[in-house]
Amino acid sequence: MQELLHVIAVAHGRLPELRVFIQSWLNQTNSNWSMTLIHDGECPDFIALMNEPNYKHPSIKYFCTKTRHNDYGHTLRDEGLKQATGTYTLLTNGDNYFIPKSVELIAATVARLRAEGKGDPDVILFDMIHSHNNPGGRRQTPYNHFKVEFKPHCIDISSAVVKTEIAKKAGFRDRSHDGDQTYFRDIAEQNKDLTVAKINCTLLVHN
Repeated sequence: MQELLHVIAVAHGRLPELRVFIQSWLNQTNSNWSMTLIHDGECPDFIALMNEPNYKHPSIKYFCTKTRHNDYGHTLRDEGLKQATGTYTLLTNGDNYFIPKSVELIAATVARLRAEGKGDPDVILFDMIHSHNNPGGRRQTPYNHFKVEFKPHCIDISSAVVKTEIAKKAGFRDRSHDGDQTYFRDIAEQNKDLTVAKINCTLLVHN
């Protein structure tokens, strides 16, 4: 049976943070998810971590790229999208973390909209706590609430799940710093009747 959510996570080092990230998924109250975790370049310590009993999980696949791309993880995201299998796909980084009810709330949103006869939304947004100073040009200090909207510089790749067939079609072609904004712009341009839903809760802590 197809899982609701496939998480594509990219990482380079920062293994203590990665432990917290993985644990945030193991803590989910709804287990209808899978994950592909990709490390940018060879890293024996990463492989050792993933083989620890606490982090070995049937829903988590992982691998290292043969060489380091060093392009904000964008090449890895593009590769991960090709492997996505869930109804929805989430792109994220291995130093973030998600609240324990993230999948539960996403599933509840899908179920509610189906019951209302509206069908499955193409994109589901949710708010986040953002770690940057003045994120998206907003005048705010780090680790404040960031209200997410489906428009440029008001969204992060980790603050939305996208129907997998739509995400795969868009791919991740932009290797620049603002590649996530290009990703969502491509999604919008390729799908003129795009349906967007919003969970008015904070599911993500962006680091």
